[in-house]
Amino acid sequence: MDSPHGGPAALRRRIAAWRKKELPTTQLEALRRAGSGVHELALVVERRRDELRASGTHPWDVDPATASLFLATWNARALHALGSELLSSDAREDPRTLGFVPSVTYRQVWSLLEPVGQWIALARRAEANPDLWIGSDADLPSALPTLLPVRGGPRKHIRGLLAAGDALDNLCEQQLAAVQAAGRPPARHTARLARIQELFAQARASLHYAQGLWNPELGRDLEQVLFGHLQPALVLHHHLGQYLAMPELVVAYRTGYPARR
Repeated sequence: MDSPHGGPAALRRRIAAWRKKELPTTQLEALRRAGSGVHELALVVERRRDELRASGTHPWDVDPATASLFLATWNARALHALGSELLSSDAREDPRTLGFVPSVTYRQVWSLLEPVGQWIALARRAEANPDLWIGSDADLPSALPTLLPVRGGPRKHIRGLLAAGDALDNLCEQQLAAVQAAGRPPARHTARLARIQELFAQARASLHYAQGLWNPELGRDLEQVLFGHLQPALVLHHHLGQYLAMPELVVAYRTGYPARR
């Protein structure tokens, strides 16, 4: 029987990867495993929201440490979801090089997964310290790691980014639903909720348009059009999760794209 680390099938995958100049995913998988603590953090946030609901407190009317917990957890989950989906998508799209990815995918996944540990640590600090304010440690809203240019890159990388967009969109929808399920927000945030809902519609429309442009024979010019819709969609989704944790952050949103820091 062939094993993941040896045998004829593994040898064929290594040869195929060598021909395509792909890189082994060993270190990326280590980052993904180390970041799996985001799932436990999601349960911590869910329990905190249940406590708020039981006390009649809206999640937008909380102390700075709780808001910091929500925001740091979102950033950790969002980055982990994006990086993980890029890895999983490559494995689905090209099983012949399972365990290897193109250089552009490697660098993109690394840039997404490497900061996850910092956000997990910040979330845990906010959980433990009722006086913590995340704004003392990070610029808000935090920026999405730079999306690498796709021009001339492998088609499966673009396919992976589109799949990662779906993963982030689903997370964002869950966050919005949790806020809406909490009932009417404090009066000072009413207009901010409407703005966030509007921006979510914008981000989703841009993502769906990019996905509608996809086909395996995508030409270089259309590839750039696709990326021109996909990139702002991912950036805005990433920011929206932060706005749903701290709605006051949305006030600074004025242009067609969130400010990069």
